[in-house]
Amino acid sequence: MASAWPRCSSRARGATVLAVSSGPKRAGVREAGAHEVIDRAESIPAQLQALAPDGVDVVLDVVAGDLVAEAIPLVREGGRWVVAGALGGHEVALDVRRLYLHNIQLIGSSMHTPEHFDLLMDLARRGTIRPVIAAAFPLERAADAQEELGQRSHVGKIVLHP
Repeated sequence: MASAWPRCSSRARGATVLAVSSGPKRAGVREAGAHEVIDRAESIPAQLQALAPDGVDVVLDVVAGDLVAEAIPLVREGGRWVVAGALGGHEVALDVRRLYLHNIQLIGSSMHTPEHFDLLMDLARRGTIRPVIAAAFPLERAADAQEELGQRSHVGKIVLHP
């Protein structure tokens, strides 16, 4: 069951959060604030359509690849698809008519702007959100932290303490 208070900034700002994950990470993603967690091992577009039959307003995507072309038809008129990674592949083929006929914005992002970071820090300071920390390492164990990150079995951030 999700926390009684939001742990993710999207939920804290009133969004219904649908996340994609797999295996044992799904419970952690729900605890981090997702309302529903879509199983990556099954058809993501089919599950998304079942959970949001009228479509979605915003997609925050760190995977890209084939998912963009498969799921962009599920973005509502005037919606946005933000790509901030390419774990699923860096080349995407899609029908651009979906973008211009439905006024969908496809946005590239290297993550946070200074303004967005300030907003997140303010939310954290006020206790509106609490970042999810998967593991913390002293700086001298940075190689261990990198190994943990590479296993991709964590939910949340890997932190280095100087």
